[in-house]
Amino acid sequence: MTTDTESVFERDPLALVLVVLLAGTLLRFLLAESIGLGVDESYAVAVARQFSLSYFDHPPLHFWIAGGLAKAVQSESGEVVRFPFVGMFGATTWLMYLMGARLFGKTAGAIAVLLLNVSAVFSVTTGGWVLPDGPLMLAMIASVSVISTILFGPGVAHPTRQWAFAGLLAGLALLSKYHGVFVLAGTLLFLLTSAPHRKWLAHPGPYVGALIAFACFTPVLVWNSAHGWVSFLFQGGRAAGTGGIHVGPMLTNIAGQAAWVLPWIWVPLVVVLWSALRTGPRDAVKWFFACLAILPIAGFTLVALRGDVGLPHWQAPGYLMLFPVLGAAVAGRLERKERGVRRWLTASVWAFLALVALAGTQAATGWMNRVLPDAFAKGDPTADAADWRLLRLSLEQRGLMPLNGFVAAPSWIQAGKAAIGLGPDVKVLCLCSDPHQFLYMQNDSAYLGKNAIIVKKVIPNDDVIAEFSPYFESVTALDVVPAVRHGNEAMRIGVYRARNYRKIFPTQQAR
Repeated sequence: MTTDTESVFERDPLALVLVVLLAGTLLRFLLAESIGLGVDESYAVAVARQFSLSYFDHPPLHFWIAGGLAKAVQSESGEVVRFPFVGMFGATTWLMYLMGARLFGKTAGAIAVLLLNVSAVFSVTTGGWVLPDGPLMLAMIASVSVISTILFGPGVAHPTRQWAFAGLLAGLALLSKYHGVFVLAGTLLFLLTSAPHRKWLAHPGPYVGALIAFACFTPVLVWNSAHGWVSFLFQGGRAAGTGGIHVGPMLTNIAGQAAWVLPWIWVPLVVVLWSALRTGPRDAVKWFFACLAILPIAGFTLVALRGDVGLPHWQAPGYLMLFPVLGAAVAGRLERKERGVRRWLTASVWAFLALVALAGTQAATGWMNRVLPDAFAKGDPTADAADWRLLRLSLEQRGLMPLNGFVAAPSWIQAGKAAIGLGPDVKVLCLCSDPHQFLYMQNDSAYLGKNAIIVKKVIPNDDVIAEFSPYFESVTALDVVPAVRHGNEAMRIGVYRARNYRKIFPTQQAR
């Protein structure tokens, strides 16, 4: 079997795509089975138990998918609820190849697929976690693929129908995450700036598509109108920052983007974006992808100038749009037989696999904590994947199940972990200032007068009794339960008995 990367791409690009697709899917299923749900995933699965037109954090699609599947198969295990998200990234990979091959050639499409699948933020988190990014990326790439066929294809018999279909897919992107708006905004920017394609602004098709996209978004508007527009205020507030101009947070954000994409892939993506921006509309196809990419990348990077570093994956939908262009650039270098390209591709694959093996086994077992005890002196970020299911066993051993009352947690993160650990038959209230969707899942006042079990991650010098005593008649320590991963303790959870919930915990959210 040849190891010549150039020969593999030139001989049968489609075969390579199928190998990447199969190997990537199997790897993600292995990770889904081995690693517990993270904090965002636990929260999503927990709040998805109760159907809602939309949710505090994001539009509803990934909640609907996870919640519907969990109910259908009566399981909230990681491998079950992650299954559709792994499948969606497989579909994203396939559409990336089809679009890249159609616009830039089969070799370019295959390279785009390979690089997408060895970029951490796409292949690992988007590729298999219960997050809005999975359906978002699939819907975005599907919509863009249809739009690119309209703009750069040989001609379509019924363009209004095609625009309507693209709008429906963009609507699914909007139902996944607010980032879906960048499909519409990026396409509009392209139509405004590319003279040969400006004619579409006089055609009804783009407007029909946009109307359909916003019609799909209706559930989000209806839910928010009934809840004080809280989701928009929350997400908008994250962009407000502290005021003024702060270069440091922006540089930190950029470093985070590079780390999540992986630096050796991030730099080439930035280079092809810069090249497309310099060339401008003269190369219409690359300009189209640059218009789709620049708004989320530049927008969320500049937001960090306001003083809040933000999250480095916010720009990921923009980088997604650059992989076809990067595939074309690398394919051209391979065709010219430029030195170092094959080594870079090979090294990118092996470096990604090494990182996944290192981080994946740590998240699954916590082995580094034993081998390198000082490696996580400031806290192990992978410990959040630990299982909280021993909580229920502890309560059962004490004769407290079924629970005649409720369980309380001091943050939406710990409420999500507790809810998954205890099971769907236990009511969990989040007693904190920002309970997120937990605030809207039940009426807290209905629990006044009831007893509770408080669960909270053990933190040195943390006085849980003093924290919750104003809201209960009495609070007493009951137990300390380990959160484990493959039998190894990752953290400890304090369990407290609280009697007579007598005062509603205040929140910053509109009820």
